[in-house]
Amino acid sequence: MPPPTTMTSAMTPPPPHTCRLPVCIVLAGSSVKVDTGEAHGTLAKRSAKDAEATRRRILAAALELFATTGYSGTSTTAVARAAGVTRGALYHHFADKAALFRAVFLELEEELDEAANGAALARAGEGVLAAFLAGCSACLDFMSRPDYHQVAMVDAPAVLGSAAWHEIDAGIGMKTMQAGLGALDAGGLLRGPPSPALAVLVFGALTEAGITLSRADDGSPTKAELLGALVGLLTNQPAT
Repeated sequence: MPPPTTMTSAMTPPPPHTCRLPVCIVLAGSSVKVDTGEAHGTLAKRSAKDAEATRRRILAAALELFATTGYSGTSTTAVARAAGVTRGALYHHFADKAALFRAVFLELEEELDEAANGAALARAGEGVLAAFLAGCSACLDFMSRPDYHQVAMVDAPAVLGSAAWHEIDAGIGMKTMQAGLGALDAGGLLRGPPSPALAVLVFGALTEAGITLSRADDGSPTKAELLGALVGLLTNQPAT
């Protein structure tokens, strides 16, 4: 009689076959590689890319409609039709028309900030004052656009409420303004310290200047006059 350990070993059934992915499935002598991890990752990336493309189309269509017919004259049905998507797809990305409008406004504010930063950076080699003025000029140009005027200045305060409108507007642009004033101060051009209070005042003045230009008539000051007055208030340097 064999030892107990040997008998136990002989009676122990073989371990069950386990299958882990990715695997090679052998069928009729040929193998097919199944790499589910890689396939899943590729599909996920493609799905995310498609979703973002759909979102971009919706935002572009919404901006055009909000700018031309206003918030009250725009329906989500019209936006979906213009974007070439179903209303279900629109509501997948945005809870309602107000949420869609907020996203459009937020994107406009981000584009404005990027335009100001880009213009300032392009003139940075000419000195801090030239860069600051370039940023302010680009900001005023952007604010004079009909789509920005309608969405950001006419509809946004009413649709979002003045508090939320100001929070978004200042929340994005205030850091850029503070950086610009800090650069003027570092260059020895600023009359006083670049305090948060000064940034609020200058930001408000620039916003009001943009409103003035967007509603310009024959008696309104020009952009050059507005920028010259701003530089005169902040520095001892002439606007160039």
